[in-house]
Amino acid sequence: MTRIDVTVPLVRRLAEEVGPLVRKLTGWRLDLPGLEIRVLPQDRGYEEVVLRRLTGAGLSVDEDEPRGLFERIVEYVVERSVAAAYEPSTGELMVVRENVDESNLDGLRLVVAHELVHRGQHLRHPELFDRVDSVVRRTFDYISDGGSDLEVILGNAKEIQSIMTVFESHAVYVQEVLRETRFPNAMIESHFSLAAVLLRFFAGAKVAQYRDGVPQVAEATRNGRVDQMYANLGAR
Repeated sequence: MTRIDVTVPLVRRLAEEVGPLVRKLTGWRLDLPGLEIRVLPQDRGYEEVVLRRLTGAGLSVDEDEPRGLFERIVEYVVERSVAAAYEPSTGELMVVRENVDESNLDGLRLVVAHELVHRGQHLRHPELFDRVDSVVRRTFDYISDGGSDLEVILGNAKEIQSIMTVFESHAVYVQEVLRETRFPNAMIESHFSLAAVLLRFFAGAKVAQYRDGVPQVAEATRNGRVDQMYANLGAR
């Protein structure tokens, strides 16, 4: 199979192609000229996606610190499962080269479109991203201070679960609408692997975020109430 040569110029071109489609479906600006794009090697996925997200939330993270077993498992799963990510603190769209280079170009267009929805969410509703970051900081401070009550930790996670579900489900909704209407032959790289099994086992709640809110998003889109849906999240 021919692999895509995934480069920054290619990803930017695809972003410029699908950006107007994402804007039409969301009604949001994307400020593509201000969007930074990076292509990552697979072995930097954990540092640049996960640790960068924690740093962006305001945490002090040392990527050279020795990692325990669970963190190594997370690193393995992330590096082999994450195709791309949008980092709001830096305004970057990051694509993991080895996890998308066996897609076709239409598949990569859908991957980029998914992340552009997150870009639009961040520009339109930054207060929700601030709220997520605040809960992340509170949770890490609690754990760093020796807190170990699982109910407290899970309660913090539940506080932002509805936000994260709408974030991911909205991006999936737009991605699937584009697949059905514009890119029916899209193929996104996917492998049955140990990483996929571990992702289901350790991150079932995260996986569910990508689908659980799709009916809600679809209804809000039909009724022209997408922004009201996000405003309701902020009011909770």
